[in-house]
Amino acid sequence: MKKLMAFLCSVLAVLVMNIALLGTAEATDVAVIPIDVDVDKVERAGDFNSYYWDMLIDRFRYPDYELLDDDKVAAVIPEKGLKTFDKASLAAVAEKVPAEIVIAMRISDVKETPMSFLREPMVQCEMKGELATLNTLTGKYYYKKINYTKDILEIWTVRNDWQQEVFADQLRRGINRTLEEKKKN
Repeated sequence: MKKLMAFLCSVLAVLVMNIALLGTAEATDVAVIPIDVDVDKVERAGDFNSYYWDMLIDRFRYPDYELLDDDKVAAVIPEKGLKTFDKASLAAVAEKVPAEIVIAMRISDVKETPMSFLREPMVQCEMKGELATLNTLTGKYYYKKINYTKDILEIWTVRNDWQQEVFADQLRRGINRTLEEKKKN
């Protein structure tokens, strides 16, 4: 009887130690194409690079996702960057790296135009660019041409970083639309 109990305890111990390994899955590889910012038309180009990486690192955390090495991704991208962000271009990057998710963004123009002829001084804020993401696991491709224009009170620019807010909103929306599951009815 003692041998039977010892055997059952050892089998139970082996099961308990290995149960955590049964439900684990491999991390999804994410290829992040470095952001393309037109430094001639964007005053704070370095800030956008920081915002981009901070948001992506925060969103794609390790056990679920693994951000691929910059050098590995840069090796498959042409020296002047991707010309277009179409599905075929992102799929080619995903195949060469290999990765399940590919993210690319370009900021081509950011302007603040003062409009002091109004009753209250205003600033016209403009941001132009494009964002594309591809999830090869689900087949979802998302492309958005960013064309943001808004007039805000000049006093708000002192306490408000509208450029970071618009940038973060556009990037967050693109990532979420790529990762979201289809809703079941």
